[in-house]
Amino acid sequence: MGNQNGKPVSCIGVITLISFLHTLFSSCGCLILHEADSTITIQLTEEADRDLMNRPFYWHYKDQLGQRGEPLAVTFFTEDPGRPLKQLEEYITFGSPRFHQLLSYGQKKVPFIKLYERHPSAQNVQLEPWLFIHFHLSYEADGKKEKLVPLALHLISGSYSEDFLESTASLSMEPSIAPYHYILSPLITPASGLNRMKQKVQAELLKENHDWASTAYEKQQFELRMLESFYDPAASTEHYEREKAAIIRRFNPVVRLSIWHGGLFYLARKT
Repeated sequence: MGNQNGKPVSCIGVITLISFLHTLFSSCGCLILHEADSTITIQLTEEADRDLMNRPFYWHYKDQLGQRGEPLAVTFFTEDPGRPLKQLEEYITFGSPRFHQLLSYGQKKVPFIKLYERHPSAQNVQLEPWLFIHFHLSYEADGKKEKLVPLALHLISGSYSEDFLESTASLSMEPSIAPYHYILSPLITPASGLNRMKQKVQAELLKENHDWASTAYEKQQFELRMLESFYDPAASTEHYEREKAAIIRRFNPVVRLSIWHGGLFYLARKT
């Protein structure tokens, strides 16, 4: 994201929509059938289909008959494919209603995970703790811009990784620790680590281009002047105060930081 148009930028890594969709659906047990730069096809589980595909009558019919339903496979495009969308194809963008539905679904289904690397070594394997967080940033004024920021913290050394998902994608991960593997105790607690990570993201926010906020404030002042031109300042009314408060809320720039998804990962030291 460049700063020529006054939109927020950051040197922290920002997750792409494809990475978001891959992480969400794979964490929920769905199968990734195909993935490219701007498209991904997912075979949904029955649970995901019931929750996301708006087919209550289909599933009610199958339940009444005692039959197993067939979950759908859906394809998402993050860029305009340049042709009409076919059935079970969707175009999705950050901030869209579908994005927010999936964001909420992920927060509900897989808010926090714990995984252990299974290392092929025949000897005892030391696993080191990492805290991984997907931060959700929402820039709000008269419009809204959103992004997801992935960040990981090594809970022994205090070092950060901004490409954690990519670096662990090829590892064999399991929900329980394998035999002959043992965990090194963290020097940083997860709660303290989370605070460090929030501070890092907030520090990066301060470095961003905030022209968008200045522009929103200028619009706010213009709208307030326009409002005052229609009212006698000496005869303030309840309607005037409501309109004024609405303008202030609408154009008041704010950045909201929240956690979408996270987990503890125990990984073998890289040699």
